[in-house]
Amino acid sequence: MPRWSLDRLCQKAKEWFVVTRKQKITASEKSPWWNFAFEFPHTLTLWVTCFVEGSHGFSPLKTYRFPDEVVQVWEYCDKLFVHLMYDILKPTFKAVISKRCYHLKGPSVIRFITQQIKQALSSGDYRYAIRLDIKSYFASIDHDILLQQIEAAYDDPLLKKYLRDIITIGIDRDGLIELPHKGIPIRSSLSPFFGALYLKPLDEAFETREGVAYWRYMDDVIILFKTQRQYQRAKKQIFKILRELRLKLSPHKTWMGKLEREFHFLGVSFDPTRIGQDQTQTPLVSLHSRSYQRALDKVKAMREDAVHPAKMQSYLSRWALWWYSATGTSYQALINRWRNYTEDIQANLCWIGSGLLLGTSFDRLNRCFNNTSCLKTVV
Repeated sequence: MPRWSLDRLCQKAKEWFVVTRKQKITASEKSPWWNFAFEFPHTLTLWVTCFVEGSHGFSPLKTYRFPDEVVQVWEYCDKLFVHLMYDILKPTFKAVISKRCYHLKGPSVIRFITQQIKQALSSGDYRYAIRLDIKSYFASIDHDILLQQIEAAYDDPLLKKYLRDIITIGIDRDGLIELPHKGIPIRSSLSPFFGALYLKPLDEAFETREGVAYWRYMDDVIILFKTQRQYQRAKKQIFKILRELRLKLSPHKTWMGKLEREFHFLGVSFDPTRIGQDQTQTPLVSLHSRSYQRALDKVKAMREDAVHPAKMQSYLSRWALWWYSATGTSYQALINRWRNYTEDIQANLCWIGSGLLLGTSFDRLNRCFNNTSCLKTVV
């Protein structure tokens, strides 16, 4: 069925509406969601018809200020069409996005990446590494460069028109409309796509290079090298590409050098000094402290929302099973380490982990692990 099919897009819009309605069931009565939800059944066909004909116009993003952040969000009608744009673009990913850029496959791919890095390190063939993190990545994406990449990747005029409208959308700041020349919204269905496309020159530089192992997840990049010459040449090329893309590295998260120290990637710590040694006490792959903190943050948020304690424990159990599948660290060890980590920060939540360790049947956990419906992504 053609990607701009009216019937197909209407069906996709209805599916999106059903999912979003469940999320908005507790929305304030003043929320603009309710006006949108009332109009949706009556106006959907007209909206989608205008969209397919190319006459839909996106409204400026609304700015909302909170104590800890400032966010820009789409109006609900625009949010729907941004979602439909992602659905239209998705079949093109294989042809447009590098195979070494993994985040469009979803967080579950972290398990695959972790195993690949572990296998590469265990081989003992790699002696150097570069761990990259882009400073303020989404806020630094240059509109002109991104539009040039869109122009080179696609030949559909309607597709390019809407992508151009979305990239260059104005921002409503208390009634004043700004037209920025860089930066894209992070809370958008298309943000992962833009993030994947923008660093494509970096992917192309290393994805097939002999003697080099390369992985990218959004703006997090890890590159392994077999020789010092490959490593030195790569550093020069990386800085050249980033200058051309008008990007800068985050100095606190970027690391380059010999594989003689521990490094972390996507919530997992890798210790290459353990290669060829007994890993019973200090394994090659382990969970980084940031992952324990994220699980603690989730549990704290659930408690603040008055979620039943059994559901908190269910989340933590699935979290441990998920990371067990990624790192090989046992379920009991992950729960125990989370409990010890939590004890130093918020001791009154330790019982959630302690309760999971009492009378744990590993056979039962294995059955749960083998049941894929139980292993939803919880990272």
